[in-house]
Amino acid sequence: MKGAAHFSLLAAVISLVGMGGVALADDITPSAQADLQDARGQGVATRPRPGYDAVGIRAGSFMVYPKMDVTENYNDNIYATNTQTKSDFITTVSPDITVNSLWSRHALNLDAGVDKYWYNSNTGEDRLDWHVEGDGRLDILRDTNLTGQASYAQLHEDRGLPTSPSSAAEPTEYKLFASNLAFNQAFNRITTSLIGTFNNYDYDNVAKIGGGTIDQSFRNRNEYTGSLKVGYLVSPDTSVYGQGTLNKRDYTDNPIGGPNRTSDGYSAVIGSDFKLSRLAQGGVFIGYQSQSYDDPLFKSVSGLDYGANVNWFVTALTTVRLNASSTIQESTIVGNSGYKAQVVDLGADHELMRNIILSGDIGYENDNFSGIGRTDNIYSGKVGVNYLLNNFFAIGLHYGITDRNSNTSVNSYTQNIIGLTLRGQL
Repeated sequence: MKGAAHFSLLAAVISLVGMGGVALADDITPSAQADLQDARGQGVATRPRPGYDAVGIRAGSFMVYPKMDVTENYNDNIYATNTQTKSDFITTVSPDITVNSLWSRHALNLDAGVDKYWYNSNTGEDRLDWHVEGDGRLDILRDTNLTGQASYAQLHEDRGLPTSPSSAAEPTEYKLFASNLAFNQAFNRITTSLIGTFNNYDYDNVAKIGGGTIDQSFRNRNEYTGSLKVGYLVSPDTSVYGQGTLNKRDYTDNPIGGPNRTSDGYSAVIGSDFKLSRLAQGGVFIGYQSQSYDDPLFKSVSGLDYGANVNWFVTALTTVRLNASSTIQESTIVGNSGYKAQVVDLGADHELMRNIILSGDIGYENDNFSGIGRTDNIYSGKVGVNYLLNNFFAIGLHYGITDRNSNTSVNSYTQNIIGLTLRGQL
């Protein structure tokens, strides 16, 4: 009965999309027939597309962009386990609204959204995520500004994450308040940024398989970060910089007699933000990072700190993306202070037609858990196609696979997800 309800919901949206495509055919004809210009310097997935982008609603000096996604996924291993795997169909409804200012000076952006998940058979996995956030810029002088961001969200941990309790009867939920503030000042070719962040994590207790409750309060914490970034403009489009960062991860509810996961850390990196004509743009950095723990039983975690976010505009129709990072993550595993996660993702977007976008990604992650001899190697891949019908409707089809190979076999798993997404927007 529940599966029939899911099918009815999707059928109704598909019918609405179909009617919208017929009624607005005249609107998309000019864009569809326009000559393609060399648009290198803009990513295929993010460049403007008149005739297909959301139109928005003008509200004084703001633009409002409402949208809603309806997704039907099939997941062949919903619990991310290596034995007794279970599959299910998951329906997700995600309404969202974004508001952007149109001011000539200063800026303000707001966003709010909900993600509701319904599992067809395993209803204990049903969940509700939501978020509200805002960011802005205050222009003080021509070369001086303040930027800031704040958000509050109710989220969940996906099954299979190293921090997700394996004996939990349902996904672990938590609330996250995240904020940052930056003071930016330029002195001719020299740029400086003083940046501070504050994050608060508040975890809910979770039901245990077979009865009882798993206490998650020991994970509640405040995270403080301060950094100074000093750069030099080699050209109007390229800068080199050095950045130093200090952090404190303060656990507020340490269990009596349990480990104290409070820690202090630092990183020092050099990097560059660049735009190479119309061929490539992005940023790279490399340096060193370390995290030391208050509990003497926990070993420090340290090593290379690096990151990359680069777009290579191969042609006007193809963009290649490279993303990489090395971070020190928090842990809940007994005897493990934290783990170093090194991630590399290579992807490509191709514009088959003005309104048909193909995409593909391959990824690799290495998680090294200090003190317990555990190492996970995670391989992933995904492909997708987005069909933009007009300014108001789009359809996406996607497939992804994740394979975690751990030297502790109980933590290994393979998961395949295939799904269809229908989007409506104004």
